[in-house]
Amino acid sequence: MKTNSPNVLFNHQAMLLLENTSQVMKQKLLLILMLVSFCSVSFAQGTRAIQGRAIIVTDVNSILFTDGTTGRIATNAAINTERLRNLITEVQSSTYFFEGAVHTYGDAPTNLFTDLGSLNQLNTSITLKENIEIATVRINSSSELNSTIDLASFSNFPNLKYIYFITKLDTTSENIASHIANYDTRFNILYKIDKGDRNQ
Repeated sequence: MKTNSPNVLFNHQAMLLLENTSQVMKQKLLLILMLVSFCSVSFAQGTRAIQGRAIIVTDVNSILFTDGTTGRIATNAAINTERLRNLITEVQSSTYFFEGAVHTYGDAPTNLFTDLGSLNQLNTSITLKENIEIATVRINSSSELNSTIDLASFSNFPNLKYIYFITKLDTTSENIASHIANYDTRFNILYKIDKGDRNQ
């Protein structure tokens, strides 16, 4: 009867165990790489998930300077690019709300201009809310940029489609998304860094 005597230099059983372990490790490594890749893509889009809903913040220039009249930002509602361009670049009936003072120009305003420090007073201060489609919110300081942006302030604006943040500070879509609270999927969240250079 033949017996297997262990070979000190070459152990077949140990090599077989090592090969199985190597296969398992390869699978785990592949899974980790896929997970890292997925996370990298998510952060590149400026998203953050809250209760299964992704908060998507997009640079407005990536929408306005594309071909076609309709854009789509991930899971948010379809965007009519021409309408958005008109709301941002053309003169519209507008409401301005800064430092507690409301000024409305024109009938049935479609634009609201305010700053981040005034958000918590919007629902009680603005009376003509029915036709507002875009709210342009100025972020003036780094402390505002790093504070919570509570979108519940816009809950009583029935036709609001766009919340557009403008700042002269260097920031990213990820940074803005990380500060948003009470997100509502009916809003398309846009941002622009405006340093005031007009010589472009």
